[in-house]
Amino acid sequence: MRRNIAIALIAAGGLGCAPVLSSAELPDLARGRSLYENHCIVCHTQKVHRRPAPLPLAADDLRYIVALWATQQGLNWSREDIEDVVYYLDRTHYRFEK
Repeated sequence: MRRNIAIALIAAGGLGCAPVLSSAELPDLARGRSLYENHCIVCHTQKVHRRPAPLPLAADDLRYIVALWATQQGLNWSREDIEDVVYYLDRTHYRFEK
């Protein structure tokens, strides 16, 4: 778990390069949930999103972390895949300010 936190903290340093969707593109909550449940939950439970001080402080932080882990796991996720997972996690766990 410490390794995951360290990697996420390192990842947070490169947040400025995360892609941003235009307002015309809407993420798919159900698809994001499916991707998350099929690929992410293998390594961590839902408890990871309830830490006292969650690492992603905004949607851009979470987007970068999701993209980083998808790449490290060799998932070859598209931008749409990443946005759907970020949208799902934001709506179900983080509820970042808009």
